[in-house]
Amino acid sequence: MYRFLLVIFTVGLVLYGQAGPAPRQESLKGIVPKNQAPVSNDVLRVRLPRGADRKLKNGLTVVVLENHRVPSVSLNLLLPATTLDDPAGMPGVAEAVADMLKQGTASRNAKQIAESVAELGATLNVNAQYGSRTTDLMASSLVENLDAVLDIAADVLLRPTFPQEELDKWKARKLSALQQARTNPFFLANERLYKALYSGDARSINATSADAVKRITRDDLVKFYKTYYRPGNALLGVTGDITPDAITAKLDKYLGSWETGSAIEPKLPVNGPVAEKKVYLVNRPNSVQTMLVFTNLAIDRTNPDYIACMVMNRVLGDGPSARLFRNIREDKGYTYGAYSNFLAARYLNHFSASASVRTEVTAPAIDEFLKEFRTIRETAVPKEELDNAKRAIVANFALSLENQSGVLRQVLTQRMYGLPANYWDLYPEKVMAVNATEVQRVAQKYIPLNNVQLIAVGDSSKIAEALKKFGPVEEFDAEGKRLGTQ
Repeated sequence: MYRFLLVIFTVGLVLYGQAGPAPRQESLKGIVPKNQAPVSNDVLRVRLPRGADRKLKNGLTVVVLENHRVPSVSLNLLLPATTLDDPAGMPGVAEAVADMLKQGTASRNAKQIAESVAELGATLNVNAQYGSRTTDLMASSLVENLDAVLDIAADVLLRPTFPQEELDKWKARKLSALQQARTNPFFLANERLYKALYSGDARSINATSADAVKRITRDDLVKFYKTYYRPGNALLGVTGDITPDAITAKLDKYLGSWETGSAIEPKLPVNGPVAEKKVYLVNRPNSVQTMLVFTNLAIDRTNPDYIACMVMNRVLGDGPSARLFRNIREDKGYTYGAYSNFLAARYLNHFSASASVRTEVTAPAIDEFLKEFRTIRETAVPKEELDNAKRAIVANFALSLENQSGVLRQVLTQRMYGLPANYWDLYPEKVMAVNATEVQRVAQKYIPLNNVQLIAVGDSSKIAEALKKFGPVEEFDAEGKRLGTQ
């Protein structure tokens, strides 16, 4: 069935000129929608596998999706160890713990771990993303090598030693990376976004600092690891050529010694939008472009408006067929690309739209963004444009089901956010049911206009005066230090 959907919607994407977030299409000039690929009723009746639930003796919840088409197995462990739990004044500890897991155990050094995984043709990665609810440990291998990979993964997860020599290397790499990051306008804009929207709690920090990195000690890593790397409220997803009983037996063997217990999760509110319009200018002398970001707080993943917001955003700025791209790139030629999105997660809940434009068109580009925001708030989306947006969303969803790892991600999302068991079964129908009235309603509610938080990263000497007409301007340097208000 999934292969049938892939064929249907690959044709649909070509006919409609639609595309997903990546790769970005360079130009849509000359493309005419043909309106010849209706959404199949079969797609609207998709039923995702529920997965078989298992519980290890240490409390770890396991969800297994059998898929015997390919002799491989993939695992995704979601750990309740988040950068939001970093000690006060010490951002970077959670990141360091995740990065250091593969740098040495009681029986293997970093080189042996890397070489063993490579020799097995497997993968083993750990990632702690800032603001995320979890740290993710991901592994994959052929079925015949699964025991060997599980042995390494369990060693990395349960017996890390955080060698001082490797920590020193990590700190040196991180300091160099931070220095480089401060030359990147995207990094500078993102830093200001999180501080503007989440001021006062751990979400306001989207990267560690050089000072914090220098102060991190091995004892900090050990303490964080013992506190937050616990199985009680972790979630392990497994998909591949294996049965639930078989993988459970293997997991009991390799993870059975994991000490029981649950980590305390952060208690952070989902706040409403910032009320007052404001402009944040980050001075980047001699920059030939201005990085623009328009943002404000919006919805979390469980909000009833989520699906309507996804449809509305598909019209506004999700991809090269959307209004922002067509206007600001195709029509005006101010940028290579203009996009918008909702980050709707457990703790992060904001809308943003962005583009890098030529310095001399900074003000006109802002005007065009705000014009598109105003239009989608005040004018109903035409039926043909709305239908195309909904078809594109359902098409992308159908394509994601062709990949078993994609199916697993959907299942884990449903579990993590406590969504109904049939959420994804009904998802295509709910997308297609969204109407122009709902799109306009959520646009008015969540697309910022009179309260937009505007971030501009560029040469202050050339753009500061032009920015004043959009609201009070607060200026910062590339190190994040406040320079004043204009």
